[in-house]
Amino acid sequence: MFYIIGDSDKLRVSLSKKNFKLAVDRNKIKRQIKEVFRTNGLYTDDGCFVLMVYKQFKELKYEEASVEIIKAVKSANNLIQT
Repeated sequence: MFYIIGDSDKLRVSLSKKNFKLAVDRNKIKRQIKEVFRTNGLYTDDGCFVLMVYKQFKELKYEEASVEIIKAVKSANNLIQT
């Protein structure tokens, strides 16, 4: 995960076609990540989160993935604020 300060986008998700062959899988993961951000209010106004998703993410259940995303975003927010 990266954070870009001053970017107008709120979220960018990068999935490799090498790791996720089917577009259906790539789109499903992107929708899940966007839903986690929306339901937990993780978007920020002053920057953009860039998530790079790897093959292990597909093995996680939705609840496990959302917990991991929330932890990563909150730790990134703590680094940004200090």
